[in-house]
Amino acid sequence: MSAPLPISQRLYFWLNAHPRGVDIAIMLAVLLVTVTPYALHAAFSAGSDTPQAALLVALCLALVVPLAWRRSHPVGAAAAILLPCLVQVTFGIELLAGQFAVLVIISALAAYGPVWASRAGLALGVVGIALVAFRYTVVPDVATSFAPAVITLIGGWAVVGVAWLLGDVTRSRRSERDALADRAERLIRERQRDRELAAADERAHIAREMHDIVAHSLSIIVTQADGARYAAPPNAGPVIPALEAIAETARTSLSDMRRLLGVLHSDEPTPTAPSPGIADIEQLIASVRASGLPVRYRSDGDDSRPAIAQGAELVVFRMVQESLTNVLKHAGSDAHAEVDIDWGDDAVEITVRDTGRGLAGGQENGSGNGLHGMRERLALYDGALTVDSPQDGGVTLHARLPYASAVTGA
Repeated sequence: MSAPLPISQRLYFWLNAHPRGVDIAIMLAVLLVTVTPYALHAAFSAGSDTPQAALLVALCLALVVPLAWRRSHPVGAAAAILLPCLVQVTFGIELLAGQFAVLVIISALAAYGPVWASRAGLALGVVGIALVAFRYTVVPDVATSFAPAVITLIGGWAVVGVAWLLGDVTRSRRSERDALADRAERLIRERQRDRELAAADERAHIAREMHDIVAHSLSIIVTQADGARYAAPPNAGPVIPALEAIAETARTSLSDMRRLLGVLHSDEPTPTAPSPGIADIEQLIASVRASGLPVRYRSDGDDSRPAIAQGAELVVFRMVQESLTNVLKHAGSDAHAEVDIDWGDDAVEITVRDTGRGLAGGQENGSGNGLHGMRERLALYDGALTVDSPQDGGVTLHARLPYASAVTGA
């Protein structure tokens, strides 16, 4: 288990994830510090001072409130702050503590605005300092205004330059971060493409091996079974049906194998036959009977059964197919099998029994690949498989597939 992140990192990630909330909090903090003194003065002043104090409060609000949009709409926020500044300079209204918002918005334009807005913000800041120096130092007293004007110009331009540089550095860091994120995304896509190419190469290799070994062997089985069937005498008894079943089963397997090889050989969409389902179980049992294994099949509740997903139908079909294949391989020549499918109120239950030698006779035990594959298929739909083999022989496989996961649309 990984250690929790330090509080400082968690705070950093939270602040980056909630920019609007952070901007509103900054605006409220600046508002509290800059507007409160003027608001208190307006509340407790009397006579002719009251309108002037109210005007100062209004100007402070007009300067500070647009900071809430300094990142989302920096150009609009800057335009909103510019208006009260022009009013102050035009009518000679005293500078306010809310003028701090001007520096913040210049930095925001450099960090979050377009390039032209960043440069325009710097230019307006320089011009604004010049206007402030002229309006508040030269106009009141031309004779003694030189030194105060120079100090105002140098100090103001320095502060404006620092604010703009801080914003520009923020823009550069954000650009670098975005470039790194883009590079990481490209690397992820390249690795994914490499994995897909490696998987395609592996599929092609498997397809070649299966074609050279399995498909070739199945073709030989079909040829030999057909040849033996035609060469057998008419009175061969059960030999001819058995050879026909061998040839038909091999042809079906060869057809499935070729279709699978087509899927493995290419990434292009390959036409495939519909997956087998509940309706194909009777045909499956008929082919097993043709192979010489007596099978009794019963399906209870077909008329009222719900429509389950195609994948769930395939699970039921494969479970019956694998169970009967195990009976053919391991139960012995005298065995017979029973297949029961019960469509209950909340689940379908599949039971396959045989009268063969049991697990001790060489059939797969609970850890075999066939049974393991059944359990994996059933687990996809929250199903379960139990295996029972009494001492007197035979094997019973019981699977339960709940409708909650198997019904179409569930």
